[in-house]
Amino acid sequence: MTEETPGLRPEEQAKKHVAERLDRAGLLYSGKVVTDHSKRMLKPPPAVSKYAGTEYVLASEPPRVDFGIIPVQPVFFSKSPVDSQSTNSNEAGPWACWSQANYDTRTGKFYSCIGDHGKYGGHIFPVEYDPAARTARCLPEINRTLGRGVSIFTDGKVHGWLDFYQSKHLENQHLWFCTYWAKYPEPDEEDYASGYTGGHIMSCDPLTGNYVDYGVPLKRASWPYHRMDTTRGIMYAVGMFSEFLAWDVNEQRTLWAGYLPDGMAWYVRALLIEEETGMVYCSNAHQRDPERHFLKYDPFKNRFSILECHVPATSSPPSELDRDMGTYAPMRAHTAHRGPDGLFWCATLSGQLFTFDPVKEEIVDRGPNWCGQQRYTASMARSPGGRYVYYAPGAHGHGYSDGSPLIQYDTRTGTRKVLVFFFPYYFEKYGYTAGGTFSIKLDEKGERLFMVWNGAFVEHEGDVLRGDVFGQCSVMLVHIPENERPE
Repeated sequence: MTEETPGLRPEEQAKKHVAERLDRAGLLYSGKVVTDHSKRMLKPPPAVSKYAGTEYVLASEPPRVDFGIIPVQPVFFSKSPVDSQSTNSNEAGPWACWSQANYDTRTGKFYSCIGDHGKYGGHIFPVEYDPAARTARCLPEINRTLGRGVSIFTDGKVHGWLDFYQSKHLENQHLWFCTYWAKYPEPDEEDYASGYTGGHIMSCDPLTGNYVDYGVPLKRASWPYHRMDTTRGIMYAVGMFSEFLAWDVNEQRTLWAGYLPDGMAWYVRALLIEEETGMVYCSNAHQRDPERHFLKYDPFKNRFSILECHVPATSSPPSELDRDMGTYAPMRAHTAHRGPDGLFWCATLSGQLFTFDPVKEEIVDRGPNWCGQQRYTASMARSPGGRYVYYAPGAHGHGYSDGSPLIQYDTRTGTRKVLVFFFPYYFEKYGYTAGGTFSIKLDEKGERLFMVWNGAFVEHEGDVLRGDVFGQCSVMLVHIPENERPE
């Protein structure tokens, strides 16, 4: 029987009781990492079992998977130290990961970022996973680094890419990112009055845990997506209200900060950078462009343009997430770089795969990324030789209803291969439900795939599954069998 923790909100106390009861292996607080390798990982759940062999194939051998809960404090939440004066809550929670992951070739370690959606006294931690030591740890908390006490409104997460770059002011490579508020659609006036001015541009030296704060580039803007052009040293970010930012990190000056010309709106969850030319792309979010044509930003001319190509139409029945999107959904995910074929592989918010050729400015529809209802994909990784694209559909916490699959897409054949179903295997063995991921990254050889899962120790009522699952973030390192990845 679990003990009561003084000060916890009642709903958090209830979550604590359930989590401690389901945590059969003592993973919740220990930071322990376990390793599994089982044929049961390849058993399709009922929702998608009928599609096996036709819409997807199963790997012949399951991967070896390292799994651990990211150690954080606090795990569960007390009442906010500052009451909200509006209908928008100031309460923290849940813990979640929204950032893209990265890999440090110098040390062989993987990185991502988690946050607790806190408004006052909030927590954001970069996370480091060391495969050699099989340990996960948090780097120093970001809001405390910025000097924010419990009386100052804080950012609650990092929601874009973590990019390695060494500017001329730094002695070695840092991870670059922007911060993002967790009160929607934006903080209240009393929150701004507390001393909060907006999201920061920051960098972190993962070797030391030291940060550099470059300040708030645009007042009262915060950054749900960002990406660094690591060739030219330009930080790109898009704000909650489609504000577009281009900031030269070497000269520490703004190239663009504000809204796009009439008829254009940068979508708030995508920044595709073609580093060879420096052009930046996304799909148009303006209401007068229902087909969502691609937008291009040229940093040399400091101009935006609308391309003739547009995202493909959603070809599969709409899911719960995208049924209000219309025929054309915005680009939500894409590979980091052009592959040997000269293409970026991308996915719309509704899970429609497509390729983008920035030279021809051409988009080709590649069909739905998955046969189940959970097609929303927020992170994609391409193998070093270019043959495979990896992704995990069902990103927003409900992927487990389709088995929380890890897909290997063969760009030569169009075959979707499931390497592993993380649900119900991890629920049955450890009590943990892997809900969805925004954060995957391959190592430099394409042998291991790092993932940070949004999930939790939660109960399900038989075949009746819950909604989106968040609360306890976990790391997984998937060792892909060599025979499953011939280039």
